[in-house]
Amino acid sequence: MYSDLKQFVSQFANLSQEEWEAVKPFIKIRNLKKNEYFVREGEIARYISFTQNGYLRVLYNHDGNEITRDISPLHTFVTALPSYVSQTPSFEIIQAITDCELLVIYRDHLESLYDKYNNWQRVGRRVIEEMFVQTQSRIYAFITQPAEVRYKEMMKQFPDIFQHVPLQYIASYLGITSQSLSRLRRTVQFDN
Repeated sequence: MYSDLKQFVSQFANLSQEEWEAVKPFIKIRNLKKNEYFVREGEIARYISFTQNGYLRVLYNHDGNEITRDISPLHTFVTALPSYVSQTPSFEIIQAITDCELLVIYRDHLESLYDKYNNWQRVGRRVIEEMFVQTQSRIYAFITQPAEVRYKEMMKQFPDIFQHVPLQYIASYLGITSQSLSRLRRTVQFDN
C-alpha cells in the first residue's frame, strides 16, 4: 500500500525499516469523491496528503471566479502550503477533480517524527522545498512564457491529463479561455 509513497520519499532520504514503521500509525487513508473538498477556504491546513489515486486542484475564489493555481499529479504531496506552514486560515481551496485516495498525515504527527528522526526531518524539509520550487517555477512560466509553451510543457509532464481533468480546469490552470485551449489542442504539434 505504501510502495508509491516509499518510492517518492526515497529520492530525499534512505529511511530505515524503523523509520518506516514509525510513520505507519500516523498515516490515514482518506477517500474523496469527485468535487469533495480536501481544504476549504478559511480552514487551517493541519495535514498534508500524498495522492495515491486521482487528481486534485488547488484553486482560489477571486470575486466569485474560480482560478485554478495547480493540478496535482499522481504520487505527489498536496496541501494548502501557506496555511500549512503558518497555521493560519487558508485562502487556497483544494478540491477533488476525480475520485481520490489520499494518504494523509497531520502536521503535529510529522513534527513528532521530526523530533525523533533526522531522516523524517530531511524528508519533510525537502517536500516543502519542492512544493515551493514548483510554485515559483509556475509563477516564472506565467511571467515569461506564452500559453503555447506552458501548454506544451504541461503535456510533456502530464500526458494523460486530458483523460482525467475537465478542460475548463486545464484552461484556468494555463491562464487562458476554454476556446483558446481548444485552439491550442488543434494547432500545437508535439515532438515525440
